Amino acid sequence: MEQKSALKTMSSEHRYLIYDVFLAYLAMGIYLILIGSALPAIKEEYQISYQIGGFMMSIQQIGYLLMGIFVSLIARRIGAKTTYLFFGILAFIGLALMMITGNPYILLFAMLLTGLCKGSTANFGNQIVSTLSESDASLLNLAQAFFAVGACAAPVIAMVCGASWRLSFGITIVIGIVSFVHGLRVRIGPEAFSQETNTGKIDFGFFKTGIFWICCLLLLCYLAFEASIMGWLVTFLMDSGVTGETTAQLLATGLWIAVLAGRLLSAWLATKFQPHQMMIVMALGVATCFTLMMFSRTLVWMVIATIGVGLFMAGIYGTTLGGSDNLVGRYPMCMGMFIVIPGIGAAVTQSAIGMIADHIGIRGGMYVLYVLIVILFVATALFTKHQRGH
Repeated sequence: MEQKSALKTMSSEHRYLIYDVFLAYLAMGIYLILIGSALPAIKEEYQISYQIGGFMMSIQQIGYLLMGIFVSLIARRIGAKTTYLFFGILAFIGLALMMITGNPYILLFAMLLTGLCKGSTANFGNQIVSTLSESDASLLNLAQAFFAVGACAAPVIAMVCGASWRLSFGITIVIGIVSFVHGLRVRIGPEAFSQETNTGKIDFGFFKTGIFWICCLLLLCYLAFEASIMGWLVTFLMDSGVTGETTAQLLATGLWIAVLAGRLLSAWLATKFQPHQMMIVMALGVATCFTLMMFSRTLVWMVIATIGVGLFMAGIYGTTLGGSDNLVGRYPMCMGMFIVIPGIGAAVTQSAIGMIADHIGIRGGMYVLYVLIVILFVATALFTKHQRGH
């Protein structure tokens, strides 16, 4: 496969760095999904409302987008490796805080830490992989697949730990420490994360390109959709009366197995099809399967719909970056903006779902995602037009 040859052409130092990104993505997949899986138990034990739950998800997104603005600037001050390691451990500190207190303010702060970690990992990871592989869509999708592996493992960890969500958080903290120790050996030079040593004027020329804004819309739809499904799926399944807790956790695992399969499939398809061709199929698939999910009242159709959503949304992120005319490689600040602008949309979406759910239930709150589907269709049409014009 193409991504294997891309890795083989790299130096051993760069391959180790890529592998560390894969490990960081794996850990990120575990803690982000585990929070969503544990949210019903946290909500019940600490007696928090849907609205507070929504704010927790939103402040995570706020932390994520803040890192889009500042991570490259921080890296210029204290070095890329120091920034990468420091912010990469914050999520596990956040999990520890959630284990010891139900104070709403501390819970919000803890979720902010997980968002800062997510933003740093995503920014560094995407820029490193994009720069070293020259925006190879296949390798980008492979990197995203490691996130899906972690996401698949998270509900399994939750089920093994049973009612003890604290034990599942403790296991995840250990994984985070392993990731941190592995990262101590990496070297992140300017050829991998150019903002580290760039002391000249920061170039925001990508703002003037149409493809940047098209990609922002696509990433906004994906990030908000993924964050909503990630954060609310178990709660949605249980509160809808379609499944019990154990079945909901199993279905959450099935979703991320589908995402993993979809990302691996996307990595392979990226070697055979153009990004816009893949995007059209993915947009139609997400819309169809999400509609089936929303109107399903039986377990069989809910399983089909959930797995379908995972399969079709899986490759949107990597395919979007692969079709961005290598903006990330050409403009070091571009990846940060790909985090900030879509992250705002994801944060607003999470809060909107929580507030609406307090009044009409979680199923009603999830209808907000149809706004994203409309935007996804528009952005896909513009993406296709741009790609065909090249």
